[in-house]
Amino acid sequence: MDAAALLDGFSACLSELGLPLARATTHAPTLHPSFRWVMRVWHPGTSSLALRRRHGIETTPTFHGNTVEHVVETRTPFRCRLDGDGPLPFPVLGELRNEGLTDYLIAPLRAARGRMGAASWATARPGGFTPIEIETLLALVEPFSLLFEIKALDDMLGAVLSAYVGRDPARQILAGTVRRGDVRLMRAAMMLTDLRGFGELSDRQSPDRVVAALNRMFDVIVPAVEAEGGEVLKYIGDGLLAVFDADRDEAEARRAALRAAEAALDALATLHDGLRPAFEVGVALHVGEVAYGNIGGGDRVDFTAIGRDLNVLARVERLCKTYDAALIATDTFLDGLAHSLEPLGTVAPRGFAERHALFGHRRTAPVEAPAARR
Repeated sequence: MDAAALLDGFSACLSELGLPLARATTHAPTLHPSFRWVMRVWHPGTSSLALRRRHGIETTPTFHGNTVEHVVETRTPFRCRLDGDGPLPFPVLGELRNEGLTDYLIAPLRAARGRMGAASWATARPGGFTPIEIETLLALVEPFSLLFEIKALDDMLGAVLSAYVGRDPARQILAGTVRRGDVRLMRAAMMLTDLRGFGELSDRQSPDRVVAALNRMFDVIVPAVEAEGGEVLKYIGDGLLAVFDADRDEAEARRAALRAAEAALDALATLHDGLRPAFEVGVALHVGEVAYGNIGGGDRVDFTAIGRDLNVLARVERLCKTYDAALIATDTFLDGLAHSLEPLGTVAPRGFAERHALFGHRRTAPVEAPAARR
């Protein structure tokens, strides 16, 4: 049972016991890099809906001067009758009145490390809640808070791990894949990106501006990957490594990776600094075996990916500069796929004996191909 199921079950149980609930909510702070709060809203006969509030919401009218802020700051419950037409102290209460609700109660939910959340209940019954019903809800706040904290922490842990190591690695870690040396072997379509001119960017810009630029770039690459079902496994300085699970349907995984790569490049082409493109990125595509899991020393491990085919991918990505190509894919990756990439040449990637025919999108006129290995 997660935090959503707890709210649904608790609210349904109260309703079955005769409490005339028309709406219930929980508000939980998170440690997610994108979201500050998660609000869940329950109505009778439905599953709760999660609304994620982004960082900075505390400075907006949505939060500032709202009931949640009030109980978090005062750490005391707040009740307001909504029937009648008198003035209301918070804007959200006017919205609830317009929905036909007659009474509203919100209470703080105490959490670990001084964090505070909140839960609210509302009814549409004429006359609102009875004194006994208000007393009952307030008496249940403490035990509900304890259970909610456990579930919210579990949800928070999953969300934080997903943000920092990826969805599938997060699932594996939470399932117990935590020992050093625990690895998963998978076949995957692989995508590696790299920003051209990063050294020059770092030299002429302050560190905070460099970080802002990288975030701007990743803001268009990552959605393209995720839209095709890919998993960003690693940010590698000014680039990223993404994989598309090919264990079930390799051809579709390769098609998805190609679509993601081309969509990312199309999105990057819309970003400009004045009259110049904001970013010149090289993208490499390959398919093969990947081993990823816990690697490290002592008590410090990293959930990372290794493998021979990843090394091939890295060598191919470096050829984007040689061929002045925005995208290069290996013959292994394109085998059997319809595509519009043009032949670039056949090479043996540095350090490997086998040769690969390479295909790609050139930026300008061809440059001399690298000498073939003997």
